[in-house]
Amino acid sequence: MLLVAGLSFGFVGCGGGDKTAPGAGAPGGAGAAGAMGPAKLPAIVLGASTAKSALVIPGTVLAEQDVQVRAEISGKVTQIGFREGEPVKAGQLLVGLDESELKALWQSADAALSLAKSRERRAKEDFQSQAVSRNEYEEAEAALSTAAAAAALAKARLDKCRIVAPFAGAAGLRAVDQGGMLQAGAPITTVQDLRSFRVEFSVPENQASFVRQGLRVRFTVAGRDDTLSATVFAVDPGVDPGTRLLRVRARTAPPRNDARGVLRPGAYARVELPLSQANALWVPAQAVVGSARGAQVWRIRGGVAELAIFQAGTRTPESVEAVKGLAAGDTILISGLMQVKPAMPVQPRLVR
Repeated sequence: MLLVAGLSFGFVGCGGGDKTAPGAGAPGGAGAAGAMGPAKLPAIVLGASTAKSALVIPGTVLAEQDVQVRAEISGKVTQIGFREGEPVKAGQLLVGLDESELKALWQSADAALSLAKSRERRAKEDFQSQAVSRNEYEEAEAALSTAAAAAALAKARLDKCRIVAPFAGAAGLRAVDQGGMLQAGAPITTVQDLRSFRVEFSVPENQASFVRQGLRVRFTVAGRDDTLSATVFAVDPGVDPGTRLLRVRARTAPPRNDARGVLRPGAYARVELPLSQANALWVPAQAVVGSARGAQVWRIRGGVAELAIFQAGTRTPESVEAVKGLAAGDTILISGLMQVKPAMPVQPRLVR
């Protein structure tokens, strides 16, 4: 993951460039601490500012809906009702299986249902005229219910011989041929709704506060020189404990000039998540001294240098956010850090 930024630092200062005075740091030079006075080193005064940056993370383009169509029952393929890669309508026949056996079973169950209905009707009339007992009438009712369930089951199995598109979209490559035997659960093809696309990406948990529904993100895909935009519509309520990442999904419409169909489900997307920090303290990256205790800078207080440890937040190639440990108005050194020692007299030369 990478952070790119366009920052406007709230540094307070004046003076010329940050060129070190001749002789600074050299033994006996004008900038050395000693008989010649305190070292003169470039410094800035921290000030609160609003920074705008972007977190660059990998993502994946997804179709609005994407299913792999599979057979629910086994059977011989007798019909293929779609062409690979072409649009299909909702409910359109994709594959038809041999239904002769299941159709005969359904017709038998339907005939049994008709007979049960007739018997139940006669039993009801006889019961009302007290020609039969309540027990006989209830048996006829139960037989009718059983016959109705058997007929419904037979019809449901028969309907599974017709495998149809679940929604309108584009059909994928087919995995069956006319006359072939299809096993239950075997893949037939895919159907993808390409009227809109989703972009899925994951955000580190320490950047999760920047993600919200309605946030617009930018992304690019291979084969296109322009930058596309998408709007976040769903954020996973929990962080993955294994990766410490938060899954996010954004939606985008197909580009009007996407004649070659470059935007395809499964494509890699380079997502830029905008980050914005208001009234934050940003320390130039070159001023930060790394250590086992954490990030630290050389701060000037009372004319002498001291190491100040601070809690780092968002990082960009140019700067580091100081969450805790530093304050607006602090003077920190930005150059000549290798020659500085604790309690060393320093005369900061403020630069813009």
